[in-house]
Amino acid sequence: MESTTPNGQAGTAVEFSLNRRRGARLAGRFGLMFSGVDDGQLIMGDGQVTDLSHEGVGISGNRLLKPGMELALFIELPDSEDHLCVPEARVSWVRGRRFGVAVRTLKLEDRNRLRYFLLEQQTRA
Repeated sequence: MESTTPNGQAGTAVEFSLNRRRGARLAGRFGLMFSGVDDGQLIMGDGQVTDLSHEGVGISGNRLLKPGMELALFIELPDSEDHLCVPEARVSWVRGRRFGVAVRTLKLEDRNRLRYFLLEQQTRA
């Protein structure tokens, strides 16, 4: 399964880099909302995507989270008014209010939209 880390805002500089992920990640700023459950309590938050790849998402958020938490993400990509919905993502690491998530499931339509978006941004870089 592919994961992605969204990052960048329309009109901002876009940068691709490689790290331990299997593919390139897109650096930038996009808004997002997230929700999940922590100790039986519903949590909701928002933030900015700091990087995006086929493997996961780097996020700067407004809530303190814990590694292992399951979240749903709603990413505001600039290619459409419709949010990219990631119904299942797991928090991989946390540093204060910054955290990374691994995408666990993504509908085929959303996976294709993400793939197209990343390819389009990469060709512009």
